[in-house]
Amino acid sequence: MIVSGAQGPERVSAADIAEIAKNVDLGFEDGWIAGREARVFKSPYKTLSAPDKADFAIAYHDWLEPLHQDLGNNLATYVPYKKRAQFARKYWENSSSAALFKKVIEKYQVAWIHESLLDGSELWWRAAEKRFGNRIDSVLALVHDTEQNMVSKYMEDERNEGTFSGQMSDKTVKPLAKSDVKESK
Repeated sequence: MIVSGAQGPERVSAADIAEIAKNVDLGFEDGWIAGREARVFKSPYKTLSAPDKADFAIAYHDWLEPLHQDLGNNLATYVPYKKRAQFARKYWENSSSAALFKKVIEKYQVAWIHESLLDGSELWWRAAEKRFGNRIDSVLALVHDTEQNMVSKYMEDERNEGTFSGQMSDKTVKPLAKSDVKESK
């Protein structure tokens, strides 16, 4: 069993995760997310080094752990996508990749955030599977897949799915008031 807050040899390390990332970055991984989705990236996240991906995976796991998500017993404990995305945005805006992240247009930032949330969680999970093997029970595996499915659908809670476009900033144009319009003669 994975021990929350474990330290030392009972904790997944950035090196464990970087090793997994390095190996999967070399090829094509089908069934990467919840045994279904391939590991394909559309944002510049794909260009990051394995250690950069591992550092994010550790930071994401460490941020999520004290929030006491318990999807095996109660889906209502799911940490909303918006909070996850806020964490990831802040992380990438202050990371060693910040210049690249800030330089890309918003849709690629949104894709980068989404891809890193899914991939970071999966990289951490695969490293945990390698480190802990059969000490991980099947319930934890199901919980991991449930969480990945919820994140992949941009879910805010156990009932409401979101969309990629819903992650973009609101760019609605407010109609002009009559006083703002000059009549031409």
